[in-house]
Amino acid sequence: MSLTMEERNITPSEAYPGDKTTTKAAEPELLKVEITGDRYTSKEFKDQEWTHMWRRVWMIAGMADDCAEPGDFFTCDLGHEPLLFVRGKDGVNGFYNICQHRGAKLVLQEKGMMDSFSCIYHGWKYGLEGELIEAQDRDDFERDPCEHVRLADFRTEIFAGFVWYCLDDDAPGLDEFLGDMKEQLESWQLNDGFRVEHFTVELPCNWKVVIDNFQEGYHIRTLHPQLMETVNENKESVQYDLYDGGHSRMILLGCDPSPNFKPQNTLPDSITHMLTKWDIDPEQYKDKHGEIRPALQQTKRDKSAERGKDFNHLSDAQLTDNFLYDLFPSCALSVYPEGEYVWLLRSRPHPDDPEKCIFDYWTIAKFPEGEDTLYWEHMDMTLTRDAEIEHKQFKWGEEPISFGIDQDVDIAPIVQQGMRSHGFKKAILCNQERRVQFLHDNIDRYIKGDLGR
Repeated sequence: MSLTMEERNITPSEAYPGDKTTTKAAEPELLKVEITGDRYTSKEFKDQEWTHMWRRVWMIAGMADDCAEPGDFFTCDLGHEPLLFVRGKDGVNGFYNICQHRGAKLVLQEKGMMDSFSCIYHGWKYGLEGELIEAQDRDDFERDPCEHVRLADFRTEIFAGFVWYCLDDDAPGLDEFLGDMKEQLESWQLNDGFRVEHFTVELPCNWKVVIDNFQEGYHIRTLHPQLMETVNENKESVQYDLYDGGHSRMILLGCDPSPNFKPQNTLPDSITHMLTKWDIDPEQYKDKHGEIRPALQQTKRDKSAERGKDFNHLSDAQLTDNFLYDLFPSCALSVYPEGEYVWLLRSRPHPDDPEKCIFDYWTIAKFPEGEDTLYWEHMDMTLTRDAEIEHKQFKWGEEPISFGIDQDVDIAPIVQQGMRSHGFKKAILCNQERRVQFLHDNIDRYIKGDLGR
């Protein structure tokens, strides 16, 4: 017997009682700071964020396999700070990418392998541990610089397949920073993922415009109507969890056409494809949408071994539903069912302009056990483990990213324009947007010194 519409309008924690991966977090008391336009346009507010927040949070810099072997390195920026990550003898070292002699940027390449790094200005050379190993005319200095000069460093850690960093030595460690989010990420076992798409785009909007968008499902019906074919975005069914430290989570029941999807007695092509992929006859479920999810979960478990997949570490919810984590302040991880694909969506502050930001989009894929190739349905292409992935870098409007992400990104400049208007006084948020409120509350907590100490 098919479930009624009312029976389908339940949250993941209600759908999976006792499941730790969907347990509803206790609702914290919100500060309810006013979200006004100056938070997105003011240079003064941008400077407060930098001084009190950006230097004290932990950020994802890159993939762990970007620094797999001694000498492997990659560079990235946070605001005006150029950063260098190098695999040394005992792990990944993080250095400010600045020569200590006269302040020139040290490494200009994005990534590679070297046994040392030489400044193109005066030739000072540094080893993989940051030590100065060579300087021209060492005897011309009051004190031999090779005896005491090192690259300025900062903390790094590897967790969940990512390289993390924090620029403030006095800020809490990564475990404390992540809190409950650490166990959530561990449950997916993301360590063996490979980045298969890599975009960096300069957007004409404040970094918060981008990350605000990934905090709520309220916009799905209007901005992403195609998603209603596969996820239940109804307000009674989407689960929002708020965690200590500013992190949050959104869970959408997957493989479950939204009650707002019409007609209800047919199956969309996307669901038909999901079922056929696992040898399930779609005709059984054309008028039984609420029964699709449990049937698919059981079939995936029954057939996992023959498909070269290991689902023993995953809950039923993780086999079919969509989990979107926000790692405070500006990194969203959208984990697809099975953890087969992960989208990393990250916005970083522009070095100078509060009305611009740097947006990063990664797709991370997990290859079946023992397989070196993977057919990626999203792009209709076959991936290989050792394929060199192009890092595409451009400004908004020059190239597309992907259909769904372009829908999010293209709305951002429109929102930013509104932030400058005298006609916009403050955001008026519904309950579905409380993650947006929570984000801004915690930005203010950092600025006031209540977090990150």
